[in-house]
Amino acid sequence: MLTDRRKQLLRHIVEEYVETAQPVGSRTLVDKYELSLSPATIRNEMAALEDEGLVAQPHTSAGRVPTDSGYRYYVESLMQEEALTEDLRQTIRHQFHQAARELEEWARLAAAILATRLRNAAVVTTPHSPEPRVRWIELVGVHDYLALLIIVLEEARVLQQTLTLDQPFTQEELTSLARRLNDLMAGKSAAEISEQKIVSSPVEITVRQATTDLLKSADELTPEPSFMDGVRDLLKQPEFTEGERVVDLLGVLEERNISKAIPVSAGVETTAGEHAVSIIIGGEHPVDEMQLCSVVTTRYGGPEGLRGMLSVVGPTRMHYGRNVAMVRYMSTLMEEMLGVYFA
Repeated sequence: MLTDRRKQLLRHIVEEYVETAQPVGSRTLVDKYELSLSPATIRNEMAALEDEGLVAQPHTSAGRVPTDSGYRYYVESLMQEEALTEDLRQTIRHQFHQAARELEEWARLAAAILATRLRNAAVVTTPHSPEPRVRWIELVGVHDYLALLIIVLEEARVLQQTLTLDQPFTQEELTSLARRLNDLMAGKSAAEISEQKIVSSPVEITVRQATTDLLKSADELTPEPSFMDGVRDLLKQPEFTEGERVVDLLGVLEERNISKAIPVSAGVETTAGEHAVSIIIGGEHPVDEMQLCSVVTTRYGGPEGLRGMLSVVGPTRMHYGRNVAMVRYMSTLMEEMLGVYFA
């Protein structure tokens, strides 16, 4: 347990270092924060914080910088989320309502807004169902014995495949067939369609089998389509000056498996309101190349089981209160948009 004085000093050290990226000395704390303590007393208290592992001294006679443990203590016990102004909320809301009503467009926009406002990298996954489910299907005649199967998923993705039919069908017959199968398959996953026990004609069996195969392949190949923005802003931070470490970091961020760079389960959650935010700080990250960074993540959901993720990746010297507030607000807004347009 820290004394109130040491808590106050740790808060000032973290917030000053976040703003300046320079080690924080006792004279800076006295002059800027008008503390009723002598520089000598502050140095003694800073030495005590160092003994606790919460701050470190880069070199003799330098000020202190927060450690990963110091940031963790700050996030859990001292941080205040930054209040977003109503003007900012309305500006962001307007940007979403002006965008196309497409899930990929919303994910791309959310990543761009987070990156621009926070000057860090942002990753947003397109909302998708845990299991792809059929919204509706269409059958379009291509030739007497060929038809194009079009499947629209509940998350608005489109799958298609050309089918070989056992006999010629008119477009009217294909449309009628699609209508019957929609009644049976709408809202269902591949497993649920396969479990249905109904008497089907050969062409219905063909369409049902093709539908389940496409749903399974969609689940395996594109589990979490995502958009990243702001990597250039991230690399402008003074922490990212070592070329080899930056190359390794970019290698992880550019991999298709986003769950490696942003493992939500590895973070410690901070809860306020209805959206829990997960924070991974520096050395807490299970991937060595990511230990230069902190990752702030939350999930958002929507109707029909839709779900997605928003994350910000920045240096451990990030403005945690601002990042948490923005990520939380964006998740709330994404859920609101999904509820309005995809319910």
